[in-house]
Amino acid sequence: MGNAGCSAMRIGSPLAKTPEPVPSSREESHARIHDLWSTRTQNGVPNDFCLGPGDLIEITVFHFPEMSGRRARVSSTGFVALPLLGEVQVAGLTEHEVEERIATGLRNGFMKNPQVTVFVNEHTSQQVSVTGAVSRPGLVALSRDNRSVADIISEAGGLTEQSAGKVLIHPAKGSGGCEAAGDSNKRVQLVSARPPTALNPIEVDLNEDYDPPDENPLNLPVIGGDAIVVSRGRFLVDGWVRSPGAFDITSGMSAYGAVSAAGGTLFPADLGGVIIWRSERNGGKKRIDVDLAAIESGHEKDVTLEPGDVVSVPASILLMIPYSVYWTMINVVRFGAGVTLI
Repeated sequence: MGNAGCSAMRIGSPLAKTPEPVPSSREESHARIHDLWSTRTQNGVPNDFCLGPGDLIEITVFHFPEMSGRRARVSSTGFVALPLLGEVQVAGLTEHEVEERIATGLRNGFMKNPQVTVFVNEHTSQQVSVTGAVSRPGLVALSRDNRSVADIISEAGGLTEQSAGKVLIHPAKGSGGCEAAGDSNKRVQLVSARPPTALNPIEVDLNEDYDPPDENPLNLPVIGGDAIVVSRGRFLVDGWVRSPGAFDITSGMSAYGAVSAAGGTLFPADLGGVIIWRSERNGGKKRIDVDLAAIESGHEKDVTLEPGDVVSVPASILLMIPYSVYWTMINVVRFGAGVTLI
């Protein structure tokens, strides 16, 4: 593991961290998840979709062949063109409300007791942003088959090996359905790929058990405008290594592998005194001592890293003496030899 070659003398290697959104505390996250379950469902069932421009609906009116399985795309102004009725405004309405509106129009001189069903085939007006450690990041349109956080992540190709096992949810405003009052033209949920900034994201730990189980956030209904970020697992390597910095974690990444990813150790590194600093839920830090020399010789087992770990490689006091002499000869003596005295 150790490298005999020496480079410029390294006093320390502070690492600059990229600012990231600060997730909610565990208690706050659980409370907000409970509130979202309450506002986005009725008796445990997700609220009906609110139709918007671009949605494709299928309309069937019994005993009316021209409107049997008829498909219509909602225009940019929120209307669909139907036989007998002409332009019918549907944006801002639920499926049930569209059924009632069509039935009311047909009762007005066309049919005595029309039986209307409306089914949404494509719900492109309601999209959720998925980014981070997923196979296909981007916008995912909602449908009857992908109504939950888990469904959306699956639609985006699932988690990659770089996943940190945590999901950040930036919830959009609203309940996902259509508001009960106001002009229906103004009731369409606007879709935005940018997460709201008023609140911190809700952090979901994929390995955590939630109570009650039926409020598991992975089953939480999503609405248009939500943003889901699957955190990438990263670890830091600092100290006497060739290339200190932050690295993406992969399945099975260990302390030995982390140091190798950082280019290996420099000459004065203390292989027996490597330390892993691991964050704990209570905000504290856990210290894990690692002997890379014993691991390399097979006398000890390697330590598997977790996302957020910091691997610190200190210098050996004994090795620092010859290293300091070598560094002085290379840098000071060589520099002095190149100076011409007048």
